[in-house]
Amino acid sequence: MPPQVFARDTSSLLRWDEVPDDFVECFILSGYRRLHLTAQECLASIFQPTNETLNFWTHFIPLVLFASRFYQVIFQSGELPWHHPALLPLWCYASGVLLTFAMSCTAHVFSCRSLRLRAAFFFLDYASISYYGFASTLAYTYYLLPRLSLLDPAVMTPYLQSLGWHWVDYGMLMGLYSELVLPVAFVLAVTCTVACCKSRSEDCSYPFAIRTFVFAMPLSMACPVMIESLLFDLGRKNPTLFVHFYRRYFWLLVAAFFNVSKIPERIQPGLFDIIGHSHQLFHIFTFLSIYDQMHYVEQGLEHFLKAPHTSPTFQGTVGYLVLLIICLGMVVRTYLKGLSSQKQD
Repeated sequence: MPPQVFARDTSSLLRWDEVPDDFVECFILSGYRRLHLTAQECLASIFQPTNETLNFWTHFIPLVLFASRFYQVIFQSGELPWHHPALLPLWCYASGVLLTFAMSCTAHVFSCRSLRLRAAFFFLDYASISYYGFASTLAYTYYLLPRLSLLDPAVMTPYLQSLGWHWVDYGMLMGLYSELVLPVAFVLAVTCTVACCKSRSEDCSYPFAIRTFVFAMPLSMACPVMIESLLFDLGRKNPTLFVHFYRRYFWLLVAAFFNVSKIPERIQPGLFDIIGHSHQLFHIFTFLSIYDQMHYVEQGLEHFLKAPHTSPTFQGTVGYLVLLIICLGMVVRTYLKGLSSQKQD
C-alpha cells in the first residue's frame, strides 16, 4: 500500500466523541473507524492501525490454525474415512470452533458498515458462541463422558453403598442424565443468546458482565469432569485430560477477567487504544482455552475409536445442530426487528 494512502486512511480515524454511542468501547478513546465504510474499505482497514485491527487478527490467525488442525485429524489421520459416523461429533465440534472464530472476524471487520449491520453482526456473533458451546457438549457426550467413572453405575453404586446411600438408584440417575444432557445444553445455548442480545439494549447497565456470565453457564456441562477429579485420581488415570481440562478453565477465567474488568485500558485510558486493550487479550486467552480443549477432545476420540460406547447418529448430532441454527436464527431475527429506529440506519 502506498505511504500516502496509508496516511490518509489513518488520519481519518475518529475519537470516541466523534462516533455514535453504539461504537464507543469503555476507556478506548481513539482509533475508531467512521460509520458507513464500504465493504472494500472495511477489508482494507484490517491492515491499518485501528482499534479493531488486532481484534480481527487475534481471531483470524486461530481460525486458520484450527482449520488446518481439523483438516489433519479428519482427512489425513488415515484411521477412518471423513464420512464415518464415529466422526460426526468431531465434525460438529469443528463446525462450532470454526464458526465462532469466523463470525467474530466478520463482526469486527464489518461492524462499521451501519448501525443496524453492527448490531446484526454481533447478534450473530453471540449465536455462534452458543452454537460452539452446544457443539462442544456433543463432543463431550460421545468422546469424554462415557469414560468417566463418575457416570459408570458399576463403579459408583458400590461407592455410594459404602457411604450408606443404599436408596440411590444410580443406574436410573445416569439414564436420566444421558437423556437430558443434550436437551439441557440446547436450552442453555438458546437462553444465552437471548440474554446476550438483550444485553445490547440501552437500559442494560452491565453488558460485559452479563455476557461473560451467561456464556459461562454452558460450561457447567463439563462439571462431571471436575467431580471426577475430586472423587477419583484423574491426574493419574488420565493426565492429558486432567492437565488440559484445568488449564483450559484457567485460561477462561483469565479471559473473563479481562472482558469484565476492562484492564489495562481502564488504568490508562488512551494508551492501549490500538494495541493491548482488554478485548484483544480476551481473544488470545479464549484461543488458548480452545487449544487446550482440542487436545482432550482428540484424545477422547482416540479412546472412543478403540472402544465405542454408543454409535453417533446423524439425527443426534447434526440434526440437533440444524434445529439449534433455526432457533438461534429466530432469536437474532426477533432482536433485529426490535432495534430502535435510531439503529435502523
